[in-house]
Amino acid sequence: MVKKVNEASIRDHLAAHLDLIEPGLILVDIEFHLPNGHGASGFLDIFARDASGKLAIIEIKRTDAAAREAIQELYKYVPLLRERFFIKDTDIRLILLAVAWHELVTPYAEFAASAPYEISAGKIVLDTSGTPTAIEPAVLEASSSERKIGVRHFLWGFPDAATASKAVTIIARRVQCFGISDFVLIQSRGATPSLRERSFLYFAQRELRFEDYMAMIDRHFDEDQLDEFRESIANLSELEDRVAEASNAVWHLYGGVPYREIGADNAEIAHPEKGGRWFEEGAQEEIIVHRFGRFVDPWLSDATIIEEIRGEGAESDFRLHFSARTDSPPQMKALRARVENIFFFNEAWLGTVTQLIRYAERTGDSARIELIAYSPEDILRAIAGSAFGFPGYVPTFRLEIEHDGVTERYIGLPEWDGSPPDFNRVMTEHFHGDDFDYFFACHLGENRTMNRDIMTDLGLRYSVFRETGKKPERIRVQGSSIVPVKGEIRSLNLLVHEHHEEVDKLVEIFMRVDQGFAETILTFINNDLHVAERQIADIIADVPRRDEGIYWCGDIANCNLCGISFAPLQFMIDASLRIGGAGNVCALCFLREGRGIGEGRGQVYEAHDEGWLLIAG
Repeated sequence: MVKKVNEASIRDHLAAHLDLIEPGLILVDIEFHLPNGHGASGFLDIFARDASGKLAIIEIKRTDAAAREAIQELYKYVPLLRERFFIKDTDIRLILLAVAWHELVTPYAEFAASAPYEISAGKIVLDTSGTPTAIEPAVLEASSSERKIGVRHFLWGFPDAATASKAVTIIARRVQCFGISDFVLIQSRGATPSLRERSFLYFAQRELRFEDYMAMIDRHFDEDQLDEFRESIANLSELEDRVAEASNAVWHLYGGVPYREIGADNAEIAHPEKGGRWFEEGAQEEIIVHRFGRFVDPWLSDATIIEEIRGEGAESDFRLHFSARTDSPPQMKALRARVENIFFFNEAWLGTVTQLIRYAERTGDSARIELIAYSPEDILRAIAGSAFGFPGYVPTFRLEIEHDGVTERYIGLPEWDGSPPDFNRVMTEHFHGDDFDYFFACHLGENRTMNRDIMTDLGLRYSVFRETGKKPERIRVQGSSIVPVKGEIRSLNLLVHEHHEEVDKLVEIFMRVDQGFAETILTFINNDLHVAERQIADIIADVPRRDEGIYWCGDIANCNLCGISFAPLQFMIDASLRIGGAGNVCALCFLREGRGIGEGRGQVYEAHDEGWLLIAG
């Protein structure tokens, strides 16, 4: 039995035997007084210097009751020490030593994760006489991480709502058997006419740590299976990718949730990008969020859960929508962490957005920053989508800084230098000339590390522009100044327009091999006609307008393909068609069947009082 001993005795013994704490420590004083003219003063249990000359504040606690005060005291001592001495935060070390750690484990783990000072901790080992004999490093469990939706989702389709409702309980029980407790199942009905009779369940879970997933895998895999799995993820350089693969492996340990057993007639693997499209504004109706585990929280709204499934809070590593105020350190810390996450592979935008954040902090005490970003690091998919006027794959960001009643807006977009693209060479050099190598690289996330080199090969770069009253102005940030950068601006649409035949090679690959891409594009071009007209406007935005006023000769009343009247429309396109021949078509039919804009392919006419004016092509 250990003899009871007070803190002063423990302190004095350790002060006389500092090597127990750390070799090279030199005692400065014990009970070192730090006066405070604005409140309570402090007394450092042991004040020392380490072998490198840093000041070491050593705080000692014996009981759980005393340990409760330790973190508060450490926070108090540093500013008092800074007032007394002409020092920097990097000159200070905090060492927390305690006999009892029960009350300290959780607060210390949280403190150590965010403390702006170098900090370490240890458990004091006493002999039967109460004398310290050793200091053992404190082994602490990681503090609980904040809520984050995992990147692997699932989607089931059902013939009716009753079948979907019945499946909720069956799926929940099975998932809980996997060892996953915090998840949601979102029941909904599609808003489009073709889906209105059907019901759906969308599954998303709280992301666990890689170690947690591996612990589940370890319990079920034999040695050979475990070695094979570890080998399969060995080349994944990013932790996020390893977590995703481990999460997927846990799901399949139990055979997942076979869709026919729950009454579903189809099942799909989903992810934040698909979640973004699935839950976009107006896409789903009669939404019910079934919650499990810690998602059963009245303070957590359904809208927040769906937003995070869409990946807009940096749960996705390529989609973000976040706001912060410069006078809120927690918000600014979270903003910086999210910026680093979403632009991890994009050093150009990472650097500029970080500089814009610093610029905002210098504009005043309370500026508001809002960042909406999409950075998938997949420029080939962006180009293929742009060939149809679909902007959904194009990397971009929009950053607003609001201060003193003024709002500044900055946008990020890919920019083209005018050099001719060669997609055959890109596929050969980066993917061994095999289309499937590209899609396999996308599955593993490896394409993101190649994206910068691919963009360079295609004459593309990430640029940043400031929105002005006239047209976007390319800029760079220098300290507290926003500096305009001269030069012609060429967009991704211009590359597609001027090299449509080369781009068609890429489009053919995506439409043939990538079913998800093809479905997205077909859904897009079958969408509302007004949306199609907006896409035509975007496509021709960078195409030089003709100086001479050339109008269509003759009367045309209806689209040659769908028969819709041209009377209410903004655009008419005299187009060469993929199905053969040519015709005067509406924007929607042009996006479906047109062969591009330019000589011999398609001329865009705009409705004017005098008739149809040729504006592009």
